[in-house]
Amino acid sequence: MFCIAAFIIFAILGIFSASYRSLAKKAWGCVLRRITFKPCDMNVQEEIKSRLVGKFIFTKPRLARFINRFAGAFAWAFVILSVWSLVIVINSGLNLFVYDTCNPDNPESCSLAGEGCGITSGKPGFILSLKEGQIFAWAKDEVLTFGETVSRIPNRLKTWNPEEFVSDSNTYYKPFDQNKPIALEIIDPSCKFCAKLFSNIKEADFADKYNLTYLVYPIPDNKQADGYRFSHSRLIATYLEAVKKYPLKDSEVPADWQILEKIFNGIDDDNVAYQIKFNTVYTADEAENILIKWLAEMGYTEYQLNVIRQATRSDEVKMSLARQRSIVEDQVQTIKIPTIMFDGRRYDRAVESEKLK
Repeated sequence: MFCIAAFIIFAILGIFSASYRSLAKKAWGCVLRRITFKPCDMNVQEEIKSRLVGKFIFTKPRLARFINRFAGAFAWAFVILSVWSLVIVINSGLNLFVYDTCNPDNPESCSLAGEGCGITSGKPGFILSLKEGQIFAWAKDEVLTFGETVSRIPNRLKTWNPEEFVSDSNTYYKPFDQNKPIALEIIDPSCKFCAKLFSNIKEADFADKYNLTYLVYPIPDNKQADGYRFSHSRLIATYLEAVKKYPLKDSEVPADWQILEKIFNGIDDDNVAYQIKFNTVYTADEAENILIKWLAEMGYTEYQLNVIRQATRSDEVKMSLARQRSIVEDQVQTIKIPTIMFDGRRYDRAVESEKLK
């Protein structure tokens, strides 16, 4: 182990100073002997150790004795940490390629990831597992997660066809045009990055080139009282599904898209974004009253509003949301939204307007 650690250290130092390259070469020779199950040259090992100790023998003798005594233990620790770091780098790079985040258990914790709201796995991290004495369970989860990442590599390389996930109940931002390809979003109305993607789509006039539609996916979170990450995303989703059954006459933009536009881009009388109000201020009753108010402004009658309100609690709406959740979790298998598919590609982030043009 000592020679392996010495080779790693001197190989790095040798990049900057030629004086260390001879030691790196000797250490590598020792490593090769270890690989071929031959005993390491003890003279080389002692020479390297002597040089290390010799740097401190006169100026810091106590440190020199400490290094000489525990050099082997330091070598083991250094090699283990080096191998562990390499594994982490490879694993993170693979996750970044497959998921667009280096940490699939907590997607938003990765600074290299694209902008999106993470769908966390709920698995405890290393520190919490260590405190709870569940380190072996954590290690098992990490191995299983790595295996799942590897199994999803084909998903990253495949051609994604939005039509596979669209049903007759889907609505389109603009009237459907047979001459345009379909583009599909996966969104949570309460996710700020979904709002950002929506703004980028409008800025790029994306809906003029594609038949833009969506799947609504309130992000689940078992730690929250209602089972969802954002307070009213499930409520909003039920209204999006309900109004699809009762489309507005003579309206170019469907009512569900008008709701999304108000949530993503709308500002109330206090000059505060509606999405922020839904997420942090409104109670459930207040949130529903706002949605009803918007529908009334769109032209729905009192009778129609009562029918829509009842429809939000219907089995049909529940089944529609369950179907979309199944598509997202079982077929698309995204761990971060917004997700958007067009031109055979899939992006699990708020795509920039320049790329959408």
